[in-house]
Amino acid sequence: MKKFDVSCLTVTDIKGIYKSYLSPDSEATAEAKNSMLLCKKQGKSVYTCGGKKYELDGDRILFIPAGVKYEMFVKKAGECIVIELNAACADGMPDRICELFVGGEKEVAATVKNIVHYWTLRGPAYRSKCLSELYNLLTEISSIQSFSDSLAGKYGLIHRSVKYIEANYNRQDLYTPMLADMSDMGETYYRSIFTAVFGVAPTRYIQQYRVDKAKELLLRSSASVEDIAVAVGFANASYFCKVFKTITGMTPSEFAERGRLVG
Repeated sequence: MKKFDVSCLTVTDIKGIYKSYLSPDSEATAEAKNSMLLCKKQGKSVYTCGGKKYELDGDRILFIPAGVKYEMFVKKAGECIVIELNAACADGMPDRICELFVGGEKEVAATVKNIVHYWTLRGPAYRSKCLSELYNLLTEISSIQSFSDSLAGKYGLIHRSVKYIEANYNRQDLYTPMLADMSDMGETYYRSIFTAVFGVAPTRYIQQYRVDKAKELLLRSSASVEDIAVAVGFANASYFCKVFKTITGMTPSEFAERGRLVG
């Protein structure tokens, strides 16, 4: 399915803007009467639609088209801003919830605050002001989405976990679920972002990084293969040798010997 571009939305009317604050473990099943933008600065809620889960928190805004059925579960309490609107889309409205990454950008939070402010005060031309700010919000979201889709943007999403791998490659408990959680992503999404940036899955990247570190030790130390395997994070020498040969085409001993001949 083609990715939804929020900048294609044409807002014909704002039906209502309000704040919601539900306690943890609150649940609901509903159908959106109007299209909605849901924003949270703090807390986290999970929406399920068509068997897929979507997270609403400080890093993501959700767009729920009118008529879409969903289930909601509050994992962590936090104020939710609900913007109900009538809208159309040049490419056709999606039939599912759309998760819009905003990365906690302050400009986005400030624009949402302005929308709520104008709607609450109901001053002169408040609807026009809200509509203007709403289009600013859609533009900001679209710009962030475009950047996050670039390689630089994708790397920014996983930067923290990559640095963690580099600093902790010798730990045997480096697993994709932990790294995904560190990046505040689902495991499948994290793996797809990581693979797009590095060309290999996280597990293979970790193996390659460990093998590179093992090469350094093989050439500049007299440690045994068993000791080097453990030093770079492998559970045992047998698995280390298997991975090493798969990546380099040589056993650790053959690599060390070649290094002595040309070093």
